[in-house]
Amino acid sequence: MDDTEARGFLFKYEDLFGGKAAGDKTVEATRRLFYVTASRAKESLALVAYSSAPERIKSFVINQGWFDGEEVVMDVQRESAGRMST
Repeated sequence: MDDTEARGFLFKYEDLFGGKAAGDKTVEATRRLFYVTASRAKESLALVAYSSAPERIKSFVINQGWFDGEEVVMDVQRESAGRMST
């Protein structure tokens, strides 16, 4: 989920994940988009959120009961020149 792809349209993931109050126009539009995309998973689902506030997103999804603490990964290893690094 990356807001740069929205290019100013009616969705914004930063707003959905605790950036603005529920009921806000962009929050509701993003919630619907998120539901449609996430509800299509048949066996498993992995979400990647590009954010300037990752701790806020983590707190939000845990407090909403969408995920538990063990399901949220904050430090992802990146592959660089054939080696794994953080």
